[in-house]
Amino acid sequence: MAEKKKKYLLSKSTFIKGMQCRKALYLYKNRYFLRDAISPEQRAKFIRGTNVGVYARELFPGGVDASPKTHFQMAQSVEKTAQLIEEGQTPVIYEAAFAFDDVVVALDILYKENGLWKGVEVKSSRAISETYHWDAALQYYVITGGGLDLEDFSIAYMDRDFVKQGDIDPRKLFILESRIDDVREKSEEIKNLVADLKQTIALKSSPAIPIGTHCNNPYPCEFIGHCWKKVPGDSVFLLNGIPEEDKFSLYNEKGVLTVKELPANMAANPEYKKQLDSIAQGAPVVENEKLSAFLDTGVKKPFFLETFTFGPAIPVFEDARPYQQFAFGLGWLNMSEGKAEQAIVQPGAYPVKEIAELLLEKTQNEQTLWVWDIHKEKALLETYKLALPEMTDAFNALSGKFRSLKQPWQEQWIVVPSMKKKVNAEDFLVRHDITPQKLPKNLTVPQEADALYQKIFIADNAEELQEGVHSLEKYMLAKMENLEKIHQLLRVLAEEKGV
Repeated sequence: MAEKKKKYLLSKSTFIKGMQCRKALYLYKNRYFLRDAISPEQRAKFIRGTNVGVYARELFPGGVDASPKTHFQMAQSVEKTAQLIEEGQTPVIYEAAFAFDDVVVALDILYKENGLWKGVEVKSSRAISETYHWDAALQYYVITGGGLDLEDFSIAYMDRDFVKQGDIDPRKLFILESRIDDVREKSEEIKNLVADLKQTIALKSSPAIPIGTHCNNPYPCEFIGHCWKKVPGDSVFLLNGIPEEDKFSLYNEKGVLTVKELPANMAANPEYKKQLDSIAQGAPVVENEKLSAFLDTGVKKPFFLETFTFGPAIPVFEDARPYQQFAFGLGWLNMSEGKAEQAIVQPGAYPVKEIAELLLEKTQNEQTLWVWDIHKEKALLETYKLALPEMTDAFNALSGKFRSLKQPWQEQWIVVPSMKKKVNAEDFLVRHDITPQKLPKNLTVPQEADALYQKIFIADNAEELQEGVHSLEKYMLAKMENLEKIHQLLRVLAEEKGV
């Protein structure tokens, strides 16, 4: 029973965290309470990865699941895996857990072929990254170090060229790429890295590692809030157009902490002038004439539009590819009528034709369609043309009516102190000290809406389906109202004294 209480120093995730930044690993293991909250985008990504991992079991069906009830019970999973291997009754084990050298790992699929064990790590991406190579190498090191010989070790990932035609064959959906030579070559290096990371965890205080490009590469760090808390509000990191590595060089090596300390040649660069002026004034710098001309469409009552999409990793429609985007809902706000409206396609149904027809119906008398992501909207028109080829001319005409509400920032007709990339309309409102219409809990970014629609798409519980649809309806209506707030903001900025 003592084994079940064992705590391991490292896992796959903490190993990768330590490779990215030793300080992040130390803080995670010793100062966990300093973590930032998990971002909505990251939560949605976790859900996606879990769903793909479960589906990939169809590559080797009929296995036994060795996963524990919680990640705090990994020792029980290690014990169960060892028992299953020893008993020899199943040739396939899912979430097979192994421990060695104070490291615990859970392998997505362990299977036996011709009397030899082989391992598969499943990834929901459409390519293998360098991080995945190290992930695989660590697992191989722990599994073989614990006494199980592996004849092969593969990474399974999504085939970007897969097209659904009838029932899905998992062996066509996934690419299985053997990494056995690579993981064997990395074993000694993995051993040394594990030793180094264990020493880092045992330190009396966190290692003195300055902030750098590693803070967001390969993943956003969970301790940015802690490590960046002393960065001045007018730091060089506000500036747009300077490569990140150059900003860190200025900050860490040359002691240029704020924009006021920029070298003369940089401060005089016309590319940064508007942003430096904005920082100095603590207010937006606006090219009023250009912004006014952009807003002048000759229409007194604007029309706002947004299409809401989902992109299943596992295709659910014929002729679809992994992650292909499909519209599931349409939101619109016609200021002539003064209220936001929305429509959601019944989950489980093919949505393209219904959304296409609704789009044409609601916009047929409009001259200008204010949208947020113009590239998304135009790309969706191409899918509508396939569904309604007889309406191709109408969709082509519609494309010319779109006008992007974020174009003024992209063109730098509006420049604010921080020009760090923002994605959603709500972020832009907050940047200008405007409170957005509140979005439902756990539906604050498109990725979460995507994940929720995917969930209710396959739901067989009527209550769960109804709750999901209701949440999405609230989300879509709030999004439409925030587009109208963006338009109001642009109007105000255009009228203020500018450059």
